[in-house]
Amino acid sequence: MLLSVGNLIFPDKLYRQIVLPLTTVMLIAIAGLRYETGGDWYNYTTLFRNFPNITDIIAHPRLMFAFAGLEEGFVVLASTIRWLGGSVQTLFLVIAIINLTLIGTALYKYTKYPVFGLLCYYCILYFNLEMIYIRQATAVALCFYALQYIQPKRVGKYMLMVVLACLFHRVAVVMIPLYFFLDKRLPQWLYLTIIGLGALVMLAGFPWITKIFITVSGWLGQEYANRAEMYTEMDIFAAHRTLSIGFVLNLLIFGCVVWFKDKIDAMKHGTVHLNMFFLSLVLYYYCYELVEVSNRFRLFFLISIIVIMPLIVENFFHWFNKAIAFAIMTAYCFSFSMHIFLEYPKAAAYNPYQNYIDFKLHPRPSSGPDRLKKSIEYFHKDRGE
Repeated sequence: MLLSVGNLIFPDKLYRQIVLPLTTVMLIAIAGLRYETGGDWYNYTTLFRNFPNITDIIAHPRLMFAFAGLEEGFVVLASTIRWLGGSVQTLFLVIAIINLTLIGTALYKYTKYPVFGLLCYYCILYFNLEMIYIRQATAVALCFYALQYIQPKRVGKYMLMVVLACLFHRVAVVMIPLYFFLDKRLPQWLYLTIIGLGALVMLAGFPWITKIFITVSGWLGQEYANRAEMYTEMDIFAAHRTLSIGFVLNLLIFGCVVWFKDKIDAMKHGTVHLNMFFLSLVLYYYCYELVEVSNRFRLFFLISIIVIMPLIVENFFHWFNKAIAFAIMTAYCFSFSMHIFLEYPKAAAYNPYQNYIDFKLHPRPSSGPDRLKKSIEYFHKDRGE
């Protein structure tokens, strides 16, 4: 946060070139060197033990399909790391390097406050993407990087990045047709009408998306039909989004974004990220019936909030007003992960943080398994099980 304040005070190129890599390395180290910390380490540790070497996959391509549900890009990456003698900890580090490097590099091009953008990422998305959904995190980072090619109409580079993203998470395919629409400027009244109706649909509890989701999944094949059944019938996945502080906060931030819409549209890449954020809210309000499914799709769009917020701050020219806007937005970002920052019991998987190098230098029993178990229990409780 202090480095972000420095970015506001010194928005010059030199500060960004020095401090942006520093903050990127900090975030890479936290996620990449974690040891039995977070919500995914156990599953990926188990999977990694069963991965063949990349040489085995080259000799026997059918091995690629032995890991149902895992995308080809991730299998190749993990198998290559195993062939080179790395462990699952190496996998975590390499993925963190890829993801944060892509995000940091893209932020440098999207806003003159990229350090503040990284702070927003850290608070809003970091713990989910870098410590739970690591395959999707790579796909999201690749798509986020690809957005820079829309405004100059470099369709080849955009599609290449999105295809690479699909090799890490299939849901990234939704970004392919969006190339033709994300840079379109829409009237303010249309944004307000669509989100306003969505808020009313959620408040009224009007059911509509579940049947469509099941039907479309059935058209795509039995594998997708089975997943649709799991996401709509298991309580842990099929929980409905209910009226909460998030409902209100999203409307408030949306109102703020619409207020600055014309100025954001006038900025390079501004319209693209504004429409991405708008789509994230469409999923939030209209797909309230399927929290888990909508959240997975929404991650591809919500990441643009880490650009939208710095762009809004850029529009305040008086230092006092800029500082107030920064403080409000930082508090908003903090609300996403406050249970982790304040060490709530439900965040036991993250606290206390364990570092791999520390455990290598000073071997001792890890509290990771017990903390992960407690965290899962709280998650099930929150989802009504």
